[in-house]
Amino acid sequence: MGRLEARSAARRAVAGVVVFALIAAGAYLAATARSGLPGSTTTTVRAAFTNVDALQVGADVRQDSVRIGRVSDLQFADGVAVVTMELDGEKSIYADARAAVWDFSALGAKFVELFPGTPAAGPLGDQIVSAERTVESADIYQLFNVFDEPTRAAATGAVRELGGGAAGLSGALHDYLRAAPDLLTDVETVSEVLSSDQADLPGLLRSAERLSSRFVGREQQIAALVEQTDVTLRAVSADEGLPLSDTLDRLPATLDHARTALDALDVPLADAKTAVTDLRPGAEALAASEEDLRGVLRESVPPLKQVPGVAEQAEPAVADLTRTFADARPLAPKVTRALDNLVTPLQVLAPYAPEIATLFVRWESLVAEDINGLHYARIGAAPGVRTGGGPVLPDSVDQGYNPYPEPGNADNDRAELTPGGVR
Repeated sequence: MGRLEARSAARRAVAGVVVFALIAAGAYLAATARSGLPGSTTTTVRAAFTNVDALQVGADVRQDSVRIGRVSDLQFADGVAVVTMELDGEKSIYADARAAVWDFSALGAKFVELFPGTPAAGPLGDQIVSAERTVESADIYQLFNVFDEPTRAAATGAVRELGGGAAGLSGALHDYLRAAPDLLTDVETVSEVLSSDQADLPGLLRSAERLSSRFVGREQQIAALVEQTDVTLRAVSADEGLPLSDTLDRLPATLDHARTALDALDVPLADAKTAVTDLRPGAEALAASEEDLRGVLRESVPPLKQVPGVAEQAEPAVADLTRTFADARPLAPKVTRALDNLVTPLQVLAPYAPEIATLFVRWESLVAEDINGLHYARIGAAPGVRTGGGPVLPDSVDQGYNPYPEPGNADNDRAELTPGGVR
């Protein structure tokens, strides 16, 4: 147990050292943040002003209202103030550069607005931007001189009341400081968690370094994102958040209805899947026939252009047919009755359709014309036909002949003319 306790104490000591080192590094970065990251490249520019008023070391140096550096030193000589500015990175400053001391807020905070000049003037080098090319500070209190005495007195009262209101927050600050010891008691727990085997503190620091490096050069985008987030949150919290509260109250019922609707979509979606599956071969065939379809559509343009002309030419005929059908309308019942009366004869003649066709073929043969241009008729004797009281031929020849054959048997009904012979 003694060895385990010693190991645990060693871990806590290491964790404490790590936490102390992190706190020290954070304090160092906080103290040097306004001067840039350690080892970073800077550009030094000096400018002379006749009046800088409340401008202080550490104040921002801006270009087009974007921070590009800070004031690193202030020196007064011969009635002018020489302001030394350290700019982040390597900046090109030219001999016609200008500078002005502007107000940062209504409370009198100052910053330097720097105009780097034009390349045609040549580099500034170690020269000082002269006072003739700078604009001195214009303080807010000078603007009050345009007001009369009652207005200035009212403004003074407003500022005094503002200070009193700010002083009223001292109670909240006191409560925070009083709760600070309880917050510090959690440092041991935090240090134990950081020193545990599950906590990968070096990996966390590396990830934090990579994350912070992604923000370099994107300060403006981050600032715009924060402003948009502020606008969004203000819109969400409109009317003391009542619309959002009502939305959240109705959200469970809305989700239940949405779930019911989605469940009801299962069957239609299954049918849609089946339909799409059935349509797939057709779609594939349509894709395969794309070229042919395109050719048909392309080649059908000339015929389609002729359709209006054909329609115009057919219009008189259609009009005449319309009148003809109107005139023939009274005949329709009679034609219907005639067709009804033809049903029975046609049913009787239907089985003899082959013999009827043969009749017309043989009729054509009857009136045929030979190669000499002569017409001739073929006449065949029908043995067994009886005239008067007796047969034309002997009974021995009349045997086997049926004058009324069944449908389809006329060509097969043969009569023997002589023994061993066939007609």
